[in-house]
Amino acid sequence: MDIVLNPQLKSKTAIALKKISSKREIVEDKEYDGYLIEGDEKIVRSITEFLKSKKEKKVIAILGRDDEFNRRVIETCKIDYLVSPERGHVRDTLKQRDSGLNHVVAKEAVKKNISIVIDFSSLVKFEKKFQARVLARIMQNIKICRKAKCHIKIATFAVRKEDLRDEFSLRSFCFSLGMSSEQVRDAVQ
Repeated sequence: MDIVLNPQLKSKTAIALKKISSKREIVEDKEYDGYLIEGDEKIVRSITEFLKSKKEKKVIAILGRDDEFNRRVIETCKIDYLVSPERGHVRDTLKQRDSGLNHVVAKEAVKKNISIVIDFSSLVKFEKKFQARVLARIMQNIKICRKAKCHIKIATFAVRKEDLRDEFSLRSFCFSLGMSSEQVRDAVQ
């Protein structure tokens, strides 16, 4: 299953999410299957509470930030996906990368049935040195998710048709990051 940001690219294997950062941007639109929320904790809480109070079931995904934000969102908000938990991290320690995810957060995500999503399109936009750091953080998150048995997905978040990737290239990318064959099967489906 792929996640796209353009409803015209929606297919049997892709869902379309609308990227929002406030309640005002929520519209009753049948083209979108859910929302991708970007913002601080207060905004995220108010939007998720508002969406959960509605009768219509929509997919809720949140863009990750720092460790504390990711943990509080997973523990307290009713969401379906946490997208790119490694976003917003600049400094790593000597022994470990600051990847936005740890074993406690991963186990909590398993309890709440929340999947971690890798944003494939954002990797292409970075310069090579920063891209290597982000890939290392993603590889660390994959190891953490494997140990905690947390679901991990990969999505293109395509806006244009040129941004879409076929299943074979996404599978190859997942294998190159160190995912097991079981994780790759779950990540691409």
